[in-house]
Amino acid sequence: MNKKAVFLAVFLLLPLMASALDLGLVAGSSSQPSSFFYGFSLGTGIVIPMLKLEFEGWRGAETGMNSLSAAVKFRPKFGAFAPYVALGAGSEFTRLNFRFSEYDFFTSVGGGFHLFFTSMISLRADLRFLKLPGVKKTRIGGGFFIHL
Repeated sequence: MNKKAVFLAVFLLLPLMASALDLGLVAGSSSQPSSFFYGFSLGTGIVIPMLKLEFEGWRGAETGMNSLSAAVKFRPKFGAFAPYVALGAGSEFTRLNFRFSEYDFFTSVGGGFHLFFTSMISLRADLRFLKLPGVKKTRIGGGFFIHL
């Protein structure tokens, strides 16, 4: 397959994915040690119906730890209610750099729901279980989302 064909395929598929962009502000509480966190979430649909890719970044207010994660979400929608399950991975770090030995990598599983007020605005409730080396964390949070 040549470069022009790949470029054309991506160009034609972009409108299918861009119509399902989710932007959100998230906050909540994380255990081990207990800490308030705040951050952002960016999600996009993929060609497979009800599957979404989610990218999040958050900061623990008391601990100063930062985190970046990616997850695959299965999210059907029933009117104004959209439950989901998520499976992902990410890392925690104090400073973003290329010394990966300073990062704590984790896997996560969880779920929650979006409650839509309009077709473009929703509130999210979320519960995630994170498995880091030597410690398990529970993260409970919520967020305000705009869906484009």
